[in-house]
This record gives sequence, structure tokens and C-alpha cells, in this order.
Amino acid sequence: MNYFSVLNLSFFSHQYIMLICLGISVFVIFVLFYLLLTQFNNSIFFTHFYLEFFWTFFPILLVFFLMFPLFYFSNFFSFSLSNIFFLANQWFWDFESSFLGETNFLFTLNSLTMLFLPLGVNFNFIFSASDVIHAFSLPALFTHADCVPGLVSFLDLNFPLAGSYTVYCAQICGVNHSQMPFYIFAY
Repeated sequence: MNYFSVLNLSFFSHQYIMLICLGISVFVIFVLFYLLLTQFNNSIFFTHFYLEFFWTFFPILLVFFLMFPLFYFSNFFSFSLSNIFFLANQWFWDFESSFLGETNFLFTLNSLTMLFLPLGVNFNFIFSASDVIHAFSLPALFTHADCVPGLVSFLDLNFPLAGSYTVYCAQICGVNHSQMPFYIFAY
């Protein structure tokens, strides 16, 4: 199953920005080689108002047009059906939600916990940690959020495809760091 079809806006916008940066770099290198090979006299660059206006205004305009979709869609999923609070511990996860109740898996050192979530529903994941720095990593959806003690991180997620999603702790948080994965089943 191809989870790349999630259309993660930030992933595609970063790819688009990289393409534009590559184009600008090629253009600048071309102009520099042209100036170097033709022994171009650059006296017209000193008092050229339109040129200075263009190279000041155009990058600002370019950054605005590249970042506007990110600002617009960053609050697109903010009206979620449910908030799910994740508390990262060594070496297990606690979940708490209005429709899940509280699930605490202290009885097992191997935290093979499962979370069942419906498809097409917007969820607001809220993260924190109780002891050391952890990282909520969901590679299938290109998402990553740090879980820092005393700090609350947010992540809006929508599971578009049914299946099993494996969540890892992407921060080396201790001896049993590899024993922390859990599964999200979208149905």
C-alpha cells in the first residue's frame, strides 16, 4: 500500500522550494560564468534603482507565495473530532482521549500497545514526556514530533487509508528504546 498518496503538504512544499532553489542557483551560476567569461563592466549595478528594487522585492514575494499554502493549511485540520494526548515514558506510551479513556500499559515492559482510529477523521495529537526526550515518529505519514518533558507539542493527523501504522520512538531515550513501538490501526 502506497502511503505516499497522503499528499503531505509540507513534504511537497519543501520539494517545490528545493526545485525553486535549484533553479535560482543555476541562474546565478550562469550569470556569474557569463560575467567572468565576458569581462563584463558592472558599473551599471551601482545606481540601478529598478535592479535593486527587483532583487529586494522578488525574493520577498517568492517566499510569500511559497509559504502561503503552509500557513493556510496549517490550521486546516484544527477542528478535530478528538484530541489524543500522548505521554511518553521510559519505555512505554500513555494515551488519553475523550473517546478512548485512559490507557496505561505499566504491566508490560514491551509496549506493544494498539490504538484504533477511524478513517477520514481529523485528530489532534498532543505530545509530552515524563522523563527524557522522546520522539513520536510515524514514517508512513512522514510525520515526526518531539516529546520533551515540560513542553507540549501538537500534530494534526488524518488517516486517509485503512491499515496498520507503526509508531516508533525516534529519539534514543534509554536502554530499552527499541521496545517502545506501538501500532495505530485505521479502519
